[in-house]
Amino acid sequence: MNLPCVESVQESKFSPLVYEKDLVTEAEELMNEIHAMRRNLIRLVDTNPKSDYRNAHSSSRLVTLGKHKKWLDKNWPKYSNVFAEPKEVFPEAIQPRLELVTKQAQRDIFRIARLSWSLPYSMGYGRRLNYLIWDDSNHKLMGILGLQSPPIGFSARDTTFNIPRERKPEIVNQTMDAYSVGAVPPYSDLLGGKLAVLAAASKDVRQDYEQRYEGRITEMEKRVLPAYLIAVTTLSAFGRSSLYNRVSKGKKGNQNLWATASLGNCKGWGTFYFNDDLYRKIKIFHQQLFPDKPVRGFGTGPKVKQLVISHVLRQLCLPQTYLKHNIKREVFIISHTDNLEDILAGKEETPIYNDQPFQELAEFWKERYCLPRANNRCSCSIDGKQTIAKALELL
Repeated sequence: MNLPCVESVQESKFSPLVYEKDLVTEAEELMNEIHAMRRNLIRLVDTNPKSDYRNAHSSSRLVTLGKHKKWLDKNWPKYSNVFAEPKEVFPEAIQPRLELVTKQAQRDIFRIARLSWSLPYSMGYGRRLNYLIWDDSNHKLMGILGLQSPPIGFSARDTTFNIPRERKPEIVNQTMDAYSVGAVPPYSDLLGGKLAVLAAASKDVRQDYEQRYEGRITEMEKRVLPAYLIAVTTLSAFGRSSLYNRVSKGKKGNQNLWATASLGNCKGWGTFYFNDDLYRKIKIFHQQLFPDKPVRGFGTGPKVKQLVISHVLRQLCLPQTYLKHNIKREVFIISHTDNLEDILAGKEETPIYNDQPFQELAEFWKERYCLPRANNRCSCSIDGKQTIAKALELL
């Protein structure tokens, strides 16, 4: 049995296993890096403004950009023309279209757009549906939507809905988690992010999900789960969200039909600030300590990353609170059904859908959000091509 650090090992900083494996030097170096990472994080988020939240992600993001630099240098010239300049966008003429990513060129465009954001890049995990949102009036990219498998344990969701434990995998796997939602400039200046949220609420996404996963056998349990998509969960990027808050998808009489509902804030635990380079070193150290416990391949999503870091913290005699970043992101749910609570509680099995076609939602978005914003701002002032290139450090 691998014991945690104990007082019986004289003057030991680490667990007995570290000494047994003769990894003291490696442990010292790794502990110093983790301490430095932690000090930097505390300095950045102490005051909690959104700018500090962005800064807290900057280290991970820069490491990721460095890894993708050669790919970006090669592919940016091929795809830079899909990002709009202000003179190419006419709000009254915008014609949004939702496109499911299935081809390599589409994957490349999605990747470039996602790499330009201030959050560290993620490819998603598990079941995935990625989308590009186009403006057919000028053939420019408006935004992206990325959906992935939901976490089985998600405290904000689980405390709001009474999901029966014995059926939790089956029920939760009728939802998805939105890991990338937003617009690219200059469409972000026209509240294009709201359109990406509405895309997640659309009938098109639900039907794509059903078509792709109908009859699929799960990797872990080797059984077929229902291919319904009843809801999408997501997290704000930086504290309280202006993107997801009060997103209307239409009106019933004088009442707004809200696309999103807040489930409160998450508790501020996670691993995002363990950047790729640091996590790679942690994985190597973990493999040296536990050669019989692989940390790659299927099943190595965020939960496994957290477990690996947690195991290593124990062996380094560092507190588990190092997994707490205190950035309390807001949790939202986008329901596709009128009977969501009953389905999540296991009382009903057949969804009563309330979603609308993307084109219908896009028309409403244009009248409700885009044109009023354009009238208030007179014109789009953000150059998408220049802004993306700068964010990718290509200028």
